[in-house]
Amino acid sequence: MQLQLLPPDVLRDILSWLSIKQVVQMSILSREWRRLRICHPDLVFTKDTFGINTTMDTDNSMTIGELLKVHAKKLELLNRKFIDNVDSVLRPLWSTSTTTTTTLDKFVIKFGLHRKHKYYIDRWVSFSTTSRAKHIALDFTSDGSCFDSGFDKYVFPLCDLSGPNGSCIKSLDLGYIFLKLPLSFCGITNLKKLTLKKVSINGGDLQRLLLSCALLESLNIEMCSDFSSLCVSQELSRLQYLRVRYCDLEMLELHAPNLTKFEFDDNLVQTVLSESSKLSEAIFVSNLRVLSGYDDVLDDIFIELPSALPHMHTLLLLLTSCQVQRFSNTRDSFICLRHLNMNLNISLYPDDDSWVMGFVNLLELAPLLEELELHMDHYRHCSSNLRTVTAAQGPLLHHLKSVYMSGFSDVSGLAELAFYILENAIVLERMVVDPVAGMKEDLNTERFYSVSKAGSSEEFVLPTEGDRYCVEEMRLFAKKNLDREEFRHVLTML
Repeated sequence: MQLQLLPPDVLRDILSWLSIKQVVQMSILSREWRRLRICHPDLVFTKDTFGINTTMDTDNSMTIGELLKVHAKKLELLNRKFIDNVDSVLRPLWSTSTTTTTTLDKFVIKFGLHRKHKYYIDRWVSFSTTSRAKHIALDFTSDGSCFDSGFDKYVFPLCDLSGPNGSCIKSLDLGYIFLKLPLSFCGITNLKKLTLKKVSINGGDLQRLLLSCALLESLNIEMCSDFSSLCVSQELSRLQYLRVRYCDLEMLELHAPNLTKFEFDDNLVQTVLSESSKLSEAIFVSNLRVLSGYDDVLDDIFIELPSALPHMHTLLLLLTSCQVQRFSNTRDSFICLRHLNMNLNISLYPDDDSWVMGFVNLLELAPLLEELELHMDHYRHCSSNLRTVTAAQGPLLHHLKSVYMSGFSDVSGLAELAFYILENAIVLERMVVDPVAGMKEDLNTERFYSVSKAGSSEEFVLPTEGDRYCVEEMRLFAKKNLDREEFRHVLTML
């Protein structure tokens, strides 16, 4: 049987098993496949879809001005090629008779286009709404091969998505776009997920946008710097997930009673989510890990953290050892915290064990803490003089039951911290000390390591053959200082 004779629903099911890239490749070989690709439910157009290489060649003999001109010319040729390829796929669908019968699940454009390409992008946006696409993504962020000025962002026609026009849209992902809400904008009726990356929008319009999307459950704001605060006085009753990264915000205040997960960084100065009683997990990433001399910025953030997130059950932190010391100034308690996961960059080897006092203070501020994970860089330096360890000083830990330490080494203070926990966690059931596996040494990573299901997004690094000697040395160091009779019923050393 010829494929084009099959009913449209059957064709959609068959083609859904293929990516649009595979369908496009097949259409080059067959005119019948060229007609069939209009039935694909997911139209995802990226540079990989059409095999476009955006890598820019360098020529050391050129001046910077000459190089920029060559790159601009090549970039325009690549843009033209991408636009022509997208149009060739969509052209059969532009007739009224076809679009009225086409229903898309996903429509994605990801390529470094700009405002001057408005004619083509407008037509694609119109097509996506007419085709009743459920998930729309327009990301015009460049891949780093060229410079984005910020003044040439495509102006997204939000009016096309307002009211009945956008009633099918459940998720909207926008990147490197300018947004201005028209006075007639009445919301995206069924929108549940919104992502804004490098989007220019003022605070007032963003507040109106959020309040007009009554069903919004997930909000991701990244690298948006056109507003200094986001304070929404009305309730966002459906919001469950909130991520705010690389936005220079002085204040974030939302009334989100059903919020369960919150991700943020040290670009956000003050947070108020006191009404989010269902908040189960918060993730904090320090962007200052790659810098030095700016850690005092964290003082205000850490001091306010317990009162800003009073209902938090799980906290994941990505810090350096020096930054942990900043918790020494925190006084309010994390009264609901049960699970703490700290990913600790120790690639900048600490000179002393002062950071441990910050860690001990953090444990004291979480009186109901039951589970602790501490994961460190895959550190492979072996000290020539392994010291004798005494326990760090601190209070009893009345509820801590489970502890896991990966990347264990002789870094200053680490064994002292382990010793303190073993001596003072009076209901401890299990503690694992792992000198074998650890975090990848990468200050630019934003992925979390975890042995539990909460927040795990990265694989642990295992030692190379050249690291075996250091691993054995760290095992001996741990055994010498921690392997005591009174701890053997709870302690496991890998």
